[in-house]
Amino acid sequence: MNTHDPREHIRGIHQILISDKKRIGFLFGAGSSFATGLQAVFVPAIEKMTKTIVAEVEARSREFAAAIKEIQAETEALKVAFNIETLLSSIEAKRAVIGAGKLNGLDSVGFTDLATLVKTLVVKLVSVRETLPAADRKKLAHARLANWVQKARRRFPAEIFTTNYDYLFEIALEGSGIPYFDGFSGSFEPFFCPEAVEDVEAFPHLVKLWKMHGSLGWTYRDSDKAVIRQQSAPEDSILIYPSHLKYNTSKKQPYVGLIDRLCAFLQQDDAVLFTCGYSFGDPHINERIVTSLRRGANSHVIAMYYDETWTEDNKSVFGLADVTNSVRGLATFETGGKMSVYGLRHAVIGGKFGEWRLRDEPKTTESIRVSQYFDEDAATPSDEAGERKGDERWAGTGRFVLPDFRKLTDFLNDLSSSEGPASTLQPS
Repeated sequence: MNTHDPREHIRGIHQILISDKKRIGFLFGAGSSFATGLQAVFVPAIEKMTKTIVAEVEARSREFAAAIKEIQAETEALKVAFNIETLLSSIEAKRAVIGAGKLNGLDSVGFTDLATLVKTLVVKLVSVRETLPAADRKKLAHARLANWVQKARRRFPAEIFTTNYDYLFEIALEGSGIPYFDGFSGSFEPFFCPEAVEDVEAFPHLVKLWKMHGSLGWTYRDSDKAVIRQQSAPEDSILIYPSHLKYNTSKKQPYVGLIDRLCAFLQQDDAVLFTCGYSFGDPHINERIVTSLRRGANSHVIAMYYDETWTEDNKSVFGLADVTNSVRGLATFETGGKMSVYGLRHAVIGGKFGEWRLRDEPKTTESIRVSQYFDEDAATPSDEAGERKGDERWAGTGRFVLPDFRKLTDFLNDLSSSEGPASTLQPS
């Protein structure tokens, strides 16, 4: 099996992040709202969220339970993942065409009531700001990311793409006094402005925050078919994408506009997109990433991929170890080596799958503190040849920890500090 030395690649990440020539972007998924760094403040990942909401809906109504069961079967028959977003998309599509008839045992009013209930439950789960004491805002992992954004001296401000609905990134950026642009213009009822999103030179000195799957507070204004932002928007008005039938085709909806922005970012020279907490579960985003990497001259994606799951008998399984893993396939075959995937125990770099393994045992005099990003396996008793610690054999294997959003933000925060451990990294 191929091996990848984590020290070499952490040096590469360091050089990318300190280079003034690179355009840096981040794509954060549900894992970043789950791993907040505060035990009592987190948003469940989309799979857990879906199970929680479906269970609550089913407990309230037999009719809704039967409808959801049928929608799930229809979705999975199309080989599409069933989750809260595909459920709502199906509900919206059916409500638009049902007329006076019935589908899945529900009429138009039934689908409206089901959508309202599901959205209300989503808002309840993602409104973590309501239980977040002001004193704890600086303790969020997101605040450590904001600290790096604030202190990094870059020619091109960072762009943050996220599929999450909550306000955690807004809280972190605003808490650090960082001005940013999120695609909306106005004050009384800010409206989504696709022209400003498309113009790569608009607001050139501002950090960008692109909420690709919608957000709390986003709602639809019937009078002019605009998407607007309201802090006091009704709970059932949350916009979750893709839900393509609700928008006037004369206006580019946020979902399309923001995916186009991701493509434009990746097609720029020297663009590097880091992903973390994103499981590559949105096929539309994945397809556009692949296409953009093929078109971009020298852009690259570095995916921090938390690939550990647990079987029913409590055994740990790592997704990248499976040759059929879709993310492994993206990096190995579809992106021409322009996408690297850093899993917990394995990585795909330059199109080659391999295990994380240090070439030699770390020395106390090394400038790189391996323990900051790599949790080595304990040495094991062995009579085999190789580097040893007493009677034990050193293997050099371990877990690469940066796919954990909290660890990644610790690393970034260290980069912004002259006293931090990452600041001691030196190129080999």
